[in-house]
Amino acid sequence: MLQSVLITGASSGIGEECAVFLAHKGFRVFAAARRIDKLKELTAVGSGRITPLQMDVTDKASIDNALKIIADEGLTLYGLVNNAGAAMMGPVERLPLDDWRSVFETNVFGLVAVTQAVLPQMRAAGRGRIVNIGSLTGRIASPFQGAYAATKHAVEGLSDSLRRELVPHGVKVSVVRPGAINTPFGHHEAEMLNKYENDDPYGDQVRAFKAWFSKQHPNAPSPVVVAEAVHHALTAESPHSRYTAPFKMSYALALRNLLPSGVTDRVLERVNGLDKFRKK
Repeated sequence: MLQSVLITGASSGIGEECAVFLAHKGFRVFAAARRIDKLKELTAVGSGRITPLQMDVTDKASIDNALKIIADEGLTLYGLVNNAGAAMMGPVERLPLDDWRSVFETNVFGLVAVTQAVLPQMRAAGRGRIVNIGSLTGRIASPFQGAYAATKHAVEGLSDSLRRELVPHGVKVSVVRPGAINTPFGHHEAEMLNKYENDDPYGDQVRAFKAWFSKQHPNAPSPVVVAEAVHHALTAESPHSRYTAPFKMSYALALRNLLPSGVTDRVLERVNGLDKFRKK
């Protein structure tokens, strides 16, 4: 029997690529998203191994209904890829608290809700893999990404706790940290900065940062680099606790860990064009 994996947020970008990649690698894939109509095309490219599911990770009833469909097929999930995520950009001072709550609801609480719903069957089977899609931003937080970075820092922490809790139950947990990836997500993030471009006192900084940020995703690697890391986390006998995709971004993380914060700040400012705003 094929090993079954559930992927949330599978209607585009990283989630869609993971669904197709894993199906071609022999997994039975349940591809979930809030709008099932966006998943229809996946059934034609997944070698007949992809089943679309309607699921809103912020709605318990929606999660339960999706898992019932899987159970009705007589299948026990081996893997869960928590990919569903929401973007949020803006100055910490200006971003409304409702926006903070909204992004945490999807990126953190939604991830936890799906994990809680899936874990009983994995524990009962004595095996399983959970792969949480984090972000390089969960370790290196750029300006105007405070809310999004906070959610991805949270994913790092809860994944560590979860991994250690599940050791006796045969379930292994990994985090995949994508850097800039060539998907529509990056364009959506950049657009969220539009309303702050004329904001006082952050407008000049926002415009400079957006000019740099907007160039990152179109010139970035394909989401296949993330799918490859997810596949390794699902199949390796001893999966890593952390994966960085693309791997070359590991060097940025190494510098962040080795350099003093003040030096790191100046390096980042020079890269993203914000060094001209530093007060002497």
